[in-house]
Amino acid sequence: MNDLHKLESYDIDIIKSIIDNQLEESIHIEFKGAQALAKKDHEKKEISKDVSAFANSDGGIIIYGVNEENHVANSISYIDGNVFTKEWLEQIIQSTIQRTIPDLKIFPIRESGDIKKSIYVVQIPSSLEAPHLCKDKRFYRRFNFESAMMEEYEIRALYDRKQKSKLEINALFIYKTKNEFELSVEFDCEVLIKNIGNKMEDKYNISIVISRFNSKKLQFNWRSEGATRNYDYTLLDDNCIKIHSSSITPIFPNETLKVLRFKFEVQKEELLLFKENAIIDCHLVYQDGTDQMTESFKEINF
Repeated sequence: MNDLHKLESYDIDIIKSIIDNQLEESIHIEFKGAQALAKKDHEKKEISKDVSAFANSDGGIIIYGVNEENHVANSISYIDGNVFTKEWLEQIIQSTIQRTIPDLKIFPIRESGDIKKSIYVVQIPSSLEAPHLCKDKRFYRRFNFESAMMEEYEIRALYDRKQKSKLEINALFIYKTKNEFELSVEFDCEVLIKNIGNKMEDKYNISIVISRFNSKKLQFNWRSEGATRNYDYTLLDDNCIKIHSSSITPIFPNETLKVLRFKFEVQKEELLLFKENAIIDCHLVYQDGTDQMTESFKEINF
C-alpha cells in the first residue's frame, strides 16, 4: 500500500484492508478516530494543522474514522455523517488555512450506505501554493508521524516550490529507413522531451535501453544534431545495450526538444527474431523527477 495516498477512489474494503494489515502511519498517512472531528476550537485547530502540514510537505491522506494505537491502524471509529458532513469538514479546512489548497479532495465512505457510519478520507496534494498558514498563525510540516512546526528557513524554501520544472518524454520515434545494403535493415530512433513545468531545466539525462536481443548483432551510428551532442553507449550484457545522452541544451517551459537521435542496423537474417523479441525502453531523469516509455518493435512495418 505504498501509493495508498494517491488512489483515485476509496471504499470500505480498502479501510478494512488497512486495519487487517495493521498499516502503520507514515509521512504520507495519518489515522484519526471519530473524536478528532468536533465543533470546538481545539479540534478545528488540529484539523487545520494536520491538513496544512501535509500540503506543506509531500502530500498524503488523513483518514477520519480509523483508530490507531502506537501509530498502527487497529479499528474503525464511525462518524455520524448527519452531524459532521463532508461539507462541514471542507468548510473547516477552507476557512482555517491560508492560502486555499488546490486539488484537495474529500472522499466520504458509508458502511452499507449508512450515513451514521461514515468515514472521511482527506487527500491532500503537495501544494504548489505552499506555504500554507494554520489557524494558529503558524506553519507546519509533516515529520514522521506528526505535524511539526516549521523553521524559518523551511518556510522560505517553500516559496520557491511553485517554480518547478516538469519534464516528460513527448515522443519516441522508431522507423525503418531505406538502406542501400541488402544484407541489413536500418532503423532511425529519435527521442523528444517537453518541459510542462514553469521553470527552465538544464540538468537531465536521457537513455535508451534495447534488450532481449543479441546486442553484438546491432550496429550503431550517431545522427549528428550538433557538434556538442554528448552521446555514448554501454553494453550491459549480451542481450542488453544502453544508449544515453546528458543535457547540453537547456529546455524552457512549454518547449519541446529533440535530445537523442541515432541509427542502428539489424542483419536481415536476424530481423524476424529482432521484431518478435526486442524491447526498447526510454528513461528520462532530471532534478525533480523521472519519466519512462516502453515500446516493442512488433508494430513497425518491416
